[in-house]
Amino acid sequence: MPAPQRVTRAALTTAARAIAEDEGIDAVTISAVAATVGVRPPSLYKHVGHRHDLLRLIADDAARELDEDVAALAGSTTDPAAMLTAIARAFRAFSARSPRASSLLFAGAALGTEGAEPQSEGMVALTRTLLSAVQATTPSDPLPAARTLTAWAHGFCTMEQAGAFRLGGDVDEAFEFGLATLVGALTAHR
Repeated sequence: MPAPQRVTRAALTTAARAIAEDEGIDAVTISAVAATVGVRPPSLYKHVGHRHDLLRLIADDAARELDEDVAALAGSTTDPAAMLTAIARAFRAFSARSPRASSLLFAGAALGTEGAEPQSEGMVALTRTLLSAVQATTPSDPLPAARTLTAWAHGFCTMEQAGAFRLGGDVDEAFEFGLATLVGALTAHR
């Protein structure tokens, strides 16, 4: 009889995220992930308690990946407007390549279980990176600027991924218009 396959957290995350992107968030189940990693569903309960834990793995991985994207921008410019613009564009690029994972980025509290932290390690790291990157824009307190930029970018990308911009016009142009307006307001507020 062959030895049971060992399942790693990384394998679970990769499988759950692939299912989410290919088939949708609703398709991420204990059974589907178990089948993808080649084990029986009860084997996953050693790693996750329920489906929400799988969704938290996706959200944490998405935050980690976006954090890497934003961190890679560090030092690319000293111009606050250029930095804010680059961050928003990185957010949009991430959302385009991982629309379903990006939809879970800010769902931490909804995915929480009793006693679980509302924010994942990945989200905490992403928040720190965003604050650090936005620091040049509003040196005294970058939190309001980071929240505003993140909320606008996430909202725009969520609507874009949902196909909510069907009134005509160029969506890229609308993104750049909104971004320029927002960045102008944030940098003027310094």
